[in-house]
Amino acid sequence: MNREDMLYCQKTIDQYDRTIDENEQIPDDQYPAWEKFLLPYLKEGDHILDLGCGTGHYSLVFQRLGFQVSASDASAACCRIASEKLGIPVQNLRFDQLSDVAVYDAVWACCSLLHIPRRVMPDAFSRIAAALKSCGYVYASFMEGDEEEWREQMGSFMANMTKESMRTVLSSVPTLHIMNIARTPCLYKEGRQWIHFLIIKKACSA
Repeated sequence: MNREDMLYCQKTIDQYDRTIDENEQIPDDQYPAWEKFLLPYLKEGDHILDLGCGTGHYSLVFQRLGFQVSASDASAACCRIASEKLGIPVQNLRFDQLSDVAVYDAVWACCSLLHIPRRVMPDAFSRIAAALKSCGYVYASFMEGDEEEWREQMGSFMANMTKESMRTVLSSVPTLHIMNIARTPCLYKEGRQWIHFLIIKKACSA
């Protein structure tokens, strides 16, 4: 990431550290995603990385469903709470620091990748692809739209996504392929909706 990207990321991380209690109160409108979108492709005991786990809400759900869970977040405050909640170490790292290779059956990135500029998403998805086992899955959700901006009022960077922009991002990551796309209403932003992507890692064709 360049200096400007790093600044946006650090300011977003700082905002999460300051508003951690407020973030715990945000309505859970991602339920259809994990219940109907990702879980049919996984079996008990599979290893899920919750990338950008926040305070560990979804990691805890996955633990209770019998999955092996690893979690990470760029906010140190979120990591502390998630670690206490989950009873496991939670890695404090940014997306560009992910370096695992062929470890996970699935990567869960719920409303987390949307906090980095779209121009650096190919690197993030390349790292995710490397961290996945063959035929592993990625779940990623974004607010649907073309906007990409620093939101001063909320103190965070937001890169929205469309089907077309995701295809552009993944064109640089030949092992990742979109399997399914779904949309659900956003409960706290009237007239807006989430766009959910289920992505599979496949071997490159010759």
